[in-house]
Amino acid sequence: MLKDKFFEAIREYSLIEPGDKIVVAVSGGADSVALLNLLHTYKDDLQISLQVAHLNHLLRKGEAELDARYVESLSQRLGVPSAIEAVDVQAYANANGLSLEHAAREVRYAFLDKVAKETGANKIAVGHTADDNIETFLMRLLRGAGLKGLCGIPVRRGKVIRPLIKIWRKNIEDYVGNLKLVPRRDHTNYESKYLRNRVRLKLVPQLKIYNLNIKEIILQTILLLTDDKQYIEDKAEQALQRCSLETSENRLAIDLDKLNKQEGPIQSHIIRLAIENIKGDLTNLSYVHIRSILDSLNKTEKWELHLPDGIYIAGDQGNLSISRQRPLQLKKVEYTYTLPIPGEIEIKEAGKILRASLLNEVNIGLINKAPASQAFVDYAFLSKNLVVRSRREGDKLVPLGMTDGKKLQDLLVDEKIPADLRDLIPIIECRGAIVWVAGVRLDERAKVTKNTKKVVKLELI
Repeated sequence: MLKDKFFEAIREYSLIEPGDKIVVAVSGGADSVALLNLLHTYKDDLQISLQVAHLNHLLRKGEAELDARYVESLSQRLGVPSAIEAVDVQAYANANGLSLEHAAREVRYAFLDKVAKETGANKIAVGHTADDNIETFLMRLLRGAGLKGLCGIPVRRGKVIRPLIKIWRKNIEDYVGNLKLVPRRDHTNYESKYLRNRVRLKLVPQLKIYNLNIKEIILQTILLLTDDKQYIEDKAEQALQRCSLETSENRLAIDLDKLNKQEGPIQSHIIRLAIENIKGDLTNLSYVHIRSILDSLNKTEKWELHLPDGIYIAGDQGNLSISRQRPLQLKKVEYTYTLPIPGEIEIKEAGKILRASLLNEVNIGLINKAPASQAFVDYAFLSKNLVVRSRREGDKLVPLGMTDGKKLQDLLVDEKIPADLRDLIPIIECRGAIVWVAGVRLDERAKVTKNTKKVVKLELI
């Protein structure tokens, strides 16, 4: 039974592949001892190699030392190499303003990741069980959580895998007992000051009064919610790709018009996914934060929100920006120059030079291969001098290849030009009509045709 559930989880969630090297987190308790023994027993069948990792949190003094010795002895008996270290978790919690549980989790996974890197392991196996999953579900329900939170503990996340996630703690204790092993007991698992302990020792027994199968029912609910979450997240991922204007390690920009066309539930998932892409996780992010962002999407003026852990959200001119750096308070950049034909001017505000050259020959092949920094214009469409200026409210043009006019703002958004660069793009104008949005798009009416006699070459340098 236990073996079947173990392999069922591995197959269903593709947790282990032949050739994997796995760091096994072993505290010395029944769950982690069972995990190590199962992986060791079937390591040849799975074609894997193992590395034990044990962290002393320095919270239980002498008991913690005995835990470390037990894990070391068990590893030696199985012939599995072990890495054992100690970290003062209480000091880490105090220094970083974290709860003891949160601090222990951060320190533990940092240690496991370090061992994986040092040993060349590509997976980290931890001993979370079906009981841990329903306890997590109930804890999050009590605190308040959305769909993602109510899906419980993920079976895998990055390198971390949980092969025991479908197995009940009682079955694990029976398995360990049959092996004649005596795992370590952590007395803190019975202290009522921790919410997880109160849920396990008090809430779950109370729920059993109403339904003896409550644990199985909750587990089934978690699995159903997980399927729904995966479907919605896949849709949100696709929608985020369609809405993204700019993506980098520390900043992500989203087209607000496209975002607003998405259905309400998908909008919130897109925003959460975008924040997770920049932040790395959704820790400390609540429903209130997402609601505040959604309520701000249709504001016409600039707006800015500060999220936990140094994440900034800003809305401006059709863009939603998510970044690790506070958005600059941009000043409107305005400039106007006159460009003679032929001639050259320096646009100091944009740090660019614009040159106009008069050509007597028309080479359509050359024109079609021109880079974005060059434009070829029918001289007959122009006057002796061109106006070179910054963009203005209400600017329109007929983009090359189109028959209808388009707002310059919409063109810049479609071309994914960052908001902080748009005022720096030179607009070349003649007799009140836009000729060229420099480096972006030529106006259809100014293009060179077979009837063109003279050509003006514009270069942005």
